[in-house]
Amino acid sequence: MRITLPSDHVAPPVARRPRHARGFALLWVAAVLLPALGVGGTALMSWRDVRDDARVRLDRNTEMLRQHALRAFATQEAILAALSRAIAGLSWEEIRRDATLHGLLTELVAAGQPLVRAVVVADEAGRVAAASYEYPARATDLSDRGYIRDLHAGAAQTVGEVLEARPMGWRAFGVARRAPPRPGAQGEPGTLVASFSPEPLVAFYASVVETTADVVALTRLDGAFLARHPPLPAGQGGPDSEAAARLQTALASAGGAGLAPSIIGADGMRRHYVARQVGEWPVAVLYGMNEAALLAEWRQRMMAPLASGLGAAVLLLALTAFAARGAKQERRAAERRMEAEAKLAGASRAAAIGLLAAGLAHDVKNLVQAVHSGTRLMDQRADDPAEVRRCARLLADAAARGGKLVAGMLAFARGGDASPDGPLDALGALRELAELLNRTLGSGWRVKAALPAALPATRGDRPGFEAAVVNLAANARDAMPGGGVVSIATWAETVTEAQEAGRPRPGRYLVVAVSDSGAGIPPDVLARLGEPFFTTKPAGEGTGLGLATVRGFCERAGGVLRINSEPGKGTTAQMWLPVLD
Repeated sequence: MRITLPSDHVAPPVARRPRHARGFALLWVAAVLLPALGVGGTALMSWRDVRDDARVRLDRNTEMLRQHALRAFATQEAILAALSRAIAGLSWEEIRRDATLHGLLTELVAAGQPLVRAVVVADEAGRVAAASYEYPARATDLSDRGYIRDLHAGAAQTVGEVLEARPMGWRAFGVARRAPPRPGAQGEPGTLVASFSPEPLVAFYASVVETTADVVALTRLDGAFLARHPPLPAGQGGPDSEAAARLQTALASAGGAGLAPSIIGADGMRRHYVARQVGEWPVAVLYGMNEAALLAEWRQRMMAPLASGLGAAVLLLALTAFAARGAKQERRAAERRMEAEAKLAGASRAAAIGLLAAGLAHDVKNLVQAVHSGTRLMDQRADDPAEVRRCARLLADAAARGGKLVAGMLAFARGGDASPDGPLDALGALRELAELLNRTLGSGWRVKAALPAALPATRGDRPGFEAAVVNLAANARDAMPGGGVVSIATWAETVTEAQEAGRPRPGRYLVVAVSDSGAGIPPDVLARLGEPFFTTKPAGEGTGLGLATVRGFCERAGGVLRINSEPGKGTTAQMWLPVLD
């Protein structure tokens, strides 16, 4: 190619956008886009982790509610079974006149407190023949009650709605079954009814919700609520087709691999519901987790990644600006050199062209070096700041916690599938429970877990083990009404013949200890702890079944429950569970 320059004047430089300007435009875009993509990817993974954690907690809470309801209905069923045996062979007239039977009814109610308000025997026409609340009983007509109609329609046992009990006036729902046939009687055999008080259930549900917007309920399969926290307004809670449809959706979500689908409740709030039927009874327990709480938890988790992303974006933009300013200075210097070379064209065109080519080559070399140095510096400076490293460690820790839950609530669900005599990973369960209890015991209490790196496997089912630890932690919290530290420790110990009385039989055991720093327990009360229905709490605040449940779990596993306490020095409850060979 030939270049022709006029001999009498110098050609001015042509204004055009250099290539490096387009390259820096891409760098400006990348400085914003790359951190945004990183934060976006972290946000997606964090939201997935939050949902996975919520699914585990939702499954675990629902299973705990189901176990609690099973124990409550087992109490009612035992009362009705005892009553059925007591009236077998008696005529209706003998039942009405039998003062001993009335005494038994009174004892059954006392044993079932506070869940059981009354026990009633109704004849074939639905009239009260015997009742725990008075003797002789008034022949109150109960034939309009739904549970009477269900039994006359062929049901073996049923659960009624929450109604005002006649003639006493308290609110309760009836758990009913058919009475044994009267000698020589024709027609319906009569009805046995245990009046179930919802207040203790509501109090328990209020203690297990994670947020005030969560819903916990015991409901019939037709949508009628029997006990609910928070309570529904007066006049609501009866059979409802929409509530029944939501319940069926929640029942179908139990045991699923993902979080239950979001459902808008009657109050307009969006929740994730999971429900489980209580044995063969036509009722189910329901837990509805507020979706807004999950979003709040996700936003909390995203604060560190967002700060890290913003910091990275600011750093990249600053480095790009620094590199662009250097390139602009180089460009201006090159332009000045080009003007100088052009002025020399009249003296020596060939030399001017050579110098111009050399200057351009030098400028391109400097530009390439500046781009390489800038990108290398951006890479080095992005990894060096302590804040970026701290945020990176936080992200690594968050990734590690998610891996773990996926794995427990599978373990509470699948936990429900574990054999009571099968291997139990107590250490993994305790690690998850410590985190859960720190969130659920209340702001005034803190859980301090001293857990070793490894423990041998033991006997027992995981849901029962978790329920037992939750019971002990709740008792420790109640022993410190002003707040305090609930300590959880575990270790392996071998029992020999030389051990003192009261310990389990010889063998190797895993010991799980839950301690508080409360006022302690007097010796006379300590001797009765673990008896069914014995409680030191005020009426309406305890069922007396918590420690009995823990003791039963330990004994089924082949171990024991030991409680050590001194007035003024706190209490320590120890579960001794046999180690699997």
